[in-house]
Amino acid sequence: MSKLWKPASLLFNFLSLAVFFVAGMYFAGAINAGKDQGLAGGAIVLGWGVLFGAFAFVTSFFLTYHLLHRRIVRANWVLFTLMVLGYGITYYRFRERDRLQEERNRPYRAPDSPTTTPQSPVDLG
Repeated sequence: MSKLWKPASLLFNFLSLAVFFVAGMYFAGAINAGKDQGLAGGAIVLGWGVLFGAFAFVTSFFLTYHLLHRRIVRANWVLFTLMVLGYGITYYRFRERDRLQEERNRPYRAPDSPTTTPQSPVDLG
């Protein structure tokens, strides 16, 4: 039982909760779970994240009890790498969407027409 309170085991529980919460939200986005649901779409996607995270959190307690400490530490590194990778992908997608939105919000500027030099007035009289 004291194995569950070691720092590596606690970190494993937290990392599995965080990584699978985000994985659940990505899964919901992949299957279009909140598509055409209006304001409920965000709650549906959040629900998928909570479902995945809760399942992984409960499973992580059983794994920390039965796995060797060395494997828990290795799993922590794997989960940490997945978390950083997920953050990087999300950040990149946000920056791309933000850049496209800024491009779309810029005022339209027609291409410059060729400039002509003003002519001197012609005297007809």
